[in-house]
Parts: sequence; C-alpha cells; structure tokens
Amino acid sequence: MEKDLLEVEKQHLANVMKETDQSVLDEIEKKFALLYTYDAVGMVGKNRIPYEDVKRCSQAKALLEYSEREQKEILNHLKAFEFVMNEAKTKAPFNEEKMKDIHEILVDGIFQGGVYRNVNINIFGATHQPPDHVKVYDRMAKFFVNLEQFKGSPLELATYAHASIAKIHPFVDANGRLAKLVLNYFLMSHDFLPISIPLEQRENYIAYLEAFKTEKDLNPLKNFFKDLLIKRYESVLKELDI
Repeated sequence: MEKDLLEVEKQHLANVMKETDQSVLDEIEKKFALLYTYDAVGMVGKNRIPYEDVKRCSQAKALLEYSEREQKEILNHLKAFEFVMNEAKTKAPFNEEKMKDIHEILVDGIFQGGVYRNVNINIFGATHQPPDHVKVYDRMAKFFVNLEQFKGSPLELATYAHASIAKIHPFVDANGRLAKLVLNYFLMSHDFLPISIPLEQRENYIAYLEAFKTEKDLNPLKNFFKDLLIKRYESVLKELDI
C-alpha cells in the first residue's frame, strides 16, 4: 500500500531537521509566525495590516500609523502562538483552562478574555449562526467530552477541535484566531508543522467550515488542511534546499 504523502513529507523533514543547524530552524519558525499572524489577524477583514508592517510591529512594538488595538492584536497573536508552541511541546492534554489561557493572551489589553459570552452574536453572511449564549456552557462541556473520546487521526482531531470552536463561537470576539491556534496546538502536539490559512483562500476555507456547521461533514475542511500541510512541508524543505 502506498504511503500517505503527508506522512512521507513529515518523516522526510524530521530526518532533515536532525542534520540542520538550530539557528536555521529558528529563523524559519520566526518567519512563519509573522506570516501566520498576518493571515490570522487579517482574516476577519477588520485589521488588514500589510505583512511588512506586521514585521515592523513585531520589532518596533509601536507603529504610529496604526491604532493601539490593531497593534495589540498583532503582538498578542505572536505571544499566543509562542505560548501554543511551548505548550504543544509538552504534549499535555488540551483542556478548558488551556483554551481560556490562549484566549486571554489573544485579547490582553483589549477586553477581558477567557470568559464565555453572555450575549448572542451573528456572523455576517454565514448560513449557520452560533448557538444562543445560554447554550454555550453546555456546548463547550460536550465539546471537551468529545475531545477525550475522539477516535480519529491526529489531523481529524485537530480539524474537529478547530471547527467545533468556530461553530460554537464561545467568546465575544477572537474566536477565529483562537480556533486556528487550537488547530495548530493539536497539529504540533502530534509532531506536525503548524499551518496558516492564506488570506486568498478565505472563501474556500469558509465554505468548508460551513459544510461542517450545517452538514456535520468534516472531510472538506480536513482535506483542505491536509493540502495546506503538504504545501507547508514542501515549502520548508525547499527553504532548506532539499
């Protein structure tokens, strides 16, 4: 039986990384964190700061041409991703406390994080709308039970966790960024590279997410993430001149 391409790429990179200087790997990781932050923060359409300015913000910490909130969203996302990377390395189980910790970092200095919403919210243009706020606690409790009992592959688990948080929208804001960080938490804790959803793929991503929300079909989103993973491995291997 032919070995899965993703698994082949994963093993190939693992072997290459053993022979690669750590400083080179650190630089690749740093560049990805900036691109990932640019994509994730820009995905909602409120904060489309150019990539070069995201990079400048990460270095200078203050850009006069942008609002304090815009800058906080960038810096907080970089901090949250670093936190997720470090936590994933420990391979500790993902729980409610950890999810709330990630959310608190994402919205630090903007509003109180880690607290489930007590209002109803609507997603413009979405077929499926998040549940009534009174149902959030129950839906999240079921979500964490389902995580513990999940029987699928690591990629299916990561996709399920991501899609479920996006569907429930447990917080007032930053649910999309949180869901993407949770996706990467599960990928990295199973020794996969983290991925970013490119802004130009936004419409496809939303369509695949809607398929899960309305039809409970996880496959379109899982396959989308698998393609992104393969491309990420190919990109890193190319960067390492392999």
